[in-house]
Amino acid sequence: MQLGVLWIGLTALVVRATASCVIVRHSAASQDIKFEAYGTNAIRTRVVPTGSAFVDTPDIVSALVPFEPVTSASSSACPIFVAPPTATESPTTTPADLTVGNLRASVSADGLISFIRVSDKKTLVTESAVRSLVPAGPTVPVAGFLASSLEFAAVDGERFYGLGQHKTGILDYKEYGKEIDLAPHNTEITIPVAHSSLGYALLFNHPGFGSVQFNETVSRWTADACKQIDFWVATTEDGPVHTVSPWAQLQHAYADATGHAPVYPEWTSGFWQCKNRYKNQSQLVDVADGYISRGYPISLIIIDYYSWNPGPLGDETLPSECWPDPKTMVSTLKEKGVEVMISPYFHSVAAASKNYAEAAAKGYLAIDNSTGKAAIVYDNAALYDLFNPEARAYAFAAVEAGYIQKYGLHHWWLDCDEPCGGTPNTFIYNNGKWPAAFVGSAYPHMLDQMVWEGMGAPGKQYEDDNVMLGRSAWAGSQRYGGAVWSGDTSSNFENLNQQFRAGLNFVMSGIPYWTTDIGGYGGGDIDSADFRELIVRWFQWGAFCPLFRNHGSRHGGPSQEGGDPACGTTSGSNEIWNFGSESEEAIARVMKLREQIRPYVMAQYEAAANNGTPVMRPLFFDFWTDSHAATIDSQMMFGPDYLVAPQLTQGATNRSVYLPQLPPGQVWRNVFTTVDVNTTLGGVNITEATPLTGDGFGTFPLYFRTTLTPYPGPPPPLPCDGSCTTRNSTDAASGGGLIDHVNSTSVEDCCAKCKASSTCESFVWGLYDHTTGPPTCFFLKAVTGLKTSVGRTYGCVRP
Repeated sequence: MQLGVLWIGLTALVVRATASCVIVRHSAASQDIKFEAYGTNAIRTRVVPTGSAFVDTPDIVSALVPFEPVTSASSSACPIFVAPPTATESPTTTPADLTVGNLRASVSADGLISFIRVSDKKTLVTESAVRSLVPAGPTVPVAGFLASSLEFAAVDGERFYGLGQHKTGILDYKEYGKEIDLAPHNTEITIPVAHSSLGYALLFNHPGFGSVQFNETVSRWTADACKQIDFWVATTEDGPVHTVSPWAQLQHAYADATGHAPVYPEWTSGFWQCKNRYKNQSQLVDVADGYISRGYPISLIIIDYYSWNPGPLGDETLPSECWPDPKTMVSTLKEKGVEVMISPYFHSVAAASKNYAEAAAKGYLAIDNSTGKAAIVYDNAALYDLFNPEARAYAFAAVEAGYIQKYGLHHWWLDCDEPCGGTPNTFIYNNGKWPAAFVGSAYPHMLDQMVWEGMGAPGKQYEDDNVMLGRSAWAGSQRYGGAVWSGDTSSNFENLNQQFRAGLNFVMSGIPYWTTDIGGYGGGDIDSADFRELIVRWFQWGAFCPLFRNHGSRHGGPSQEGGDPACGTTSGSNEIWNFGSESEEAIARVMKLREQIRPYVMAQYEAAANNGTPVMRPLFFDFWTDSHAATIDSQMMFGPDYLVAPQLTQGATNRSVYLPQLPPGQVWRNVFTTVDVNTTLGGVNITEATPLTGDGFGTFPLYFRTTLTPYPGPPPPLPCDGSCTTRNSTDAASGGGLIDHVNSTSVEDCCAKCKASSTCESFVWGLYDHTTGPPTCFFLKAVTGLKTSVGRTYGCVRP
């Protein structure tokens, strides 16, 4: 039984919710509102026209996973109440709210929905106007859909993060202020969840097209075509004082509601190499071997698009003239520690493909409403209707028979998954039932689901090695193992800055595995000084992204643009040894650093899978009480311990770095210089050099949160009994009286040599300089002042 507050007229009444859900029939708005428990401190809210049914999967695409609330109610049915009450109802038994843990949802007498944090009675979010739910406009080609608008009151000082990935160049969406389309495009990824600095998260559970906007007057969400308004709100376990990061609490709640990501396999934490495009088997293998022979780490190499040429797309095979023995190639590279990924575009099928006729006959293709025929997308291929479960099974069966069984390929680069090409806003899915306006943002989500169903679900062959890298995603795609790269960016510092902030918002949207095209995708001339500076700076950041991947369409270098009729074109070189010796050395330095910390990276993958904690995140995530950290958008944390401040400005030879306050006993240690900065008394701003030449070119502001080991004082005086008694981890040398030193194989040998000496009274045995050098016996006078020293042994032979 849970307490709540209902406002009827001007009177606040204490009422009790007797179930895990409540339906409020609000006569003034002609709407039914359903609140239901959906997490420890979370509530799902759905709104339909009065008398209409609330819908859920499979009748809609939902980001939410099934949830079974624990309730003390005797019945699982939701009680229905009318607000304001009718003349025959008792106001004292008419609840219009629901309390779930620390969150209360309520409906006011005028129909406005509010959410309150119970622990401090703080209103987190409240409607500024009654939500709109009207018939969809004429641009929606299928009848029976609604258009909706949801508006919440703006709060001074509130900040918003998440929403997927957008090229705003600004971290806080309220500061940005402009409307954002909820529709996927290359470099624009729709994940309609926002995390607020007030301590709540809101998921707009709408898989179609719409918009969102946060500014100084309103927070607004719209849907072009829906069956209901559907959104989920969660708050923290505590508040307003938090013992655990509120951002971490909200990410955990969101992962619980939409599904947890898997722990990616260990190989994914290493370096990924790619370019547009390795045109054949020999070129691909030569590049992989080039990294190995030079001693550079490499975990994955990627076969980019058009590998199916001369085609047709959709046969799910590799032409033998370009790829004579893919199976041996895959197994041989794997033996060398290098996995292979391929970009097969298997969401599409060309009319000439052996798989097209059956797909068309069975209704497995999406329809273009403008033509009444199969929806045509990139490379003039038809698009599979992946909202149809049978179509997903059919499409993946071809993948299984081709790439997996024939070649052993099972890591997927899901390019062009928005989808790209054609006119996606006119497409119709699910056997002609669902217009794109209703589900179009979730197409990449369905592609991820297809792969997971085919090979990654529990009991499937690659349950523990289910890796896919898409250009887009939707809310909940992480539960299928979907990773994302940021799309086709340009090779310039403007895009580097853009990507830095876009990436931080993306990982605040619930999908932990994210990366970019290091160096930008298009326009990079590898022989130019500008690009060589850019690629080094991008690598220095990219090594601290969740996935570490080099890709692009380059110009210049020994691998010149061109190709051959059989295997297609290839762009310029994109291997680090082709960027000039100085850039190569700088890049190699950070590549080796990433390789060294891979166990740490894997620990972050586990935290992401278990708790929803982003692998990389804004400073405020870990330092939530630091108001200055909230203003920093050019630095980030990589896990809880690495503070990363890459140089994002072209030509700059220094940058300002903010180091937040740490508790006593902890310091920020510069990874490259090992200099410690103590911030026990408060956060500090420092200026750090970022040289453009020399050894310093390979460094940048990178700090590690380090716990200092207290240095103990001297132990009490030791008796000297002449028996060669030894004490570990001590060094008497600083006590005075070094007489001589000789090589010695053991502490027993050292003791014997000391006794044989007429001047030696005590001895220390260990490596010459503590950690290196030959084992050495130091002859000393008898001393009493000792200091600890790991790896040394002290003994006394004369009183």
